[in-house]
Amino acid sequence: MAHELAVDIESAPARGMSAALLAVLMWGAGPVMARGIHMPGMVVVFWRLWIGGVVTAAVLYTRGGRLSWRVLRLSLAGGIAFGVNISFFFSALKLTTVANATVISALQPALLFLVAGPLFGEHVRGRDVAWTATAIGGVALVVFGAHSAHGHEFKGDLLAVGALFAWSYYFVASKKARQQLGALEYQTGLTLVSAAVATPIALLSGQVLGPNHYDGTTWMWLFLIVASGAVGHLSMNYAHAHVQLTITSLLTLSTPVTSAAGAAVFLHEGLSWPQAFGMAVVLAALGVVVTGHNRATAALG
Repeated sequence: MAHELAVDIESAPARGMSAALLAVLMWGAGPVMARGIHMPGMVVVFWRLWIGGVVTAAVLYTRGGRLSWRVLRLSLAGGIAFGVNISFFFSALKLTTVANATVISALQPALLFLVAGPLFGEHVRGRDVAWTATAIGGVALVVFGAHSAHGHEFKGDLLAVGALFAWSYYFVASKKARQQLGALEYQTGLTLVSAAVATPIALLSGQVLGPNHYDGTTWMWLFLIVASGAVGHLSMNYAHAHVQLTITSLLTLSTPVTSAAGAAVFLHEGLSWPQAFGMAVVLAALGVVVTGHNRATAALG
């Protein structure tokens, strides 16, 4: 029995890493589908969250779980952050390119390091700040390199920046919540809270929410978006209990590459050379920041 327990404990980080890799793969596919679907951004958000919330709640109850006020309270911070994030991000996808929106979101690891000191008492090194500045320069190349790209509007980039801040806090809140909640109950709670946050935004947007306004093909794509998002977030919320926040954040750097490649193939969104170079700068700079931070942490024991 002791041997089996030891093996299970040792394999938990490996399972967590596999779950995190699955999550970022799903997140890379999501923006491509959201950009290509013939449905306004906030309509996608509205139905994606409510359908996802009902499905996860059904699975939770089927497995013997319960949605209590305690679960909702502990899911509140993450749910609000995710509701704001997805509202901004899916709206941004309709106004700017997939590459721009996802690369801006890739600044998340650097942002988490910059707030690590005030939040967790961690020392932020000068080299981290320097590499963060380099990454911001790369983002500028991606954004301004798309000034003449089809379907690009600067306000979409601004929405993506707002989504970045909400996305970063969502990771922090989720890491804290998973210390007290299981992955499935937290996923259910945060999705329902997010749906409640996004609903008034969707109603005020003036976009048509009625299901009869969209055809069967559109709904098929929406359900694929719901499925990829649910699998991605449930997998990452499982990983949060077994993998360091810096590692899960680092893995999200693969998302813009996957999304941009998918957009180029399926949506025919071209990438200029400045944009491609900017993407490489962002990924390289953030990779140096995160791996350097992990080595320093390991050295401290």
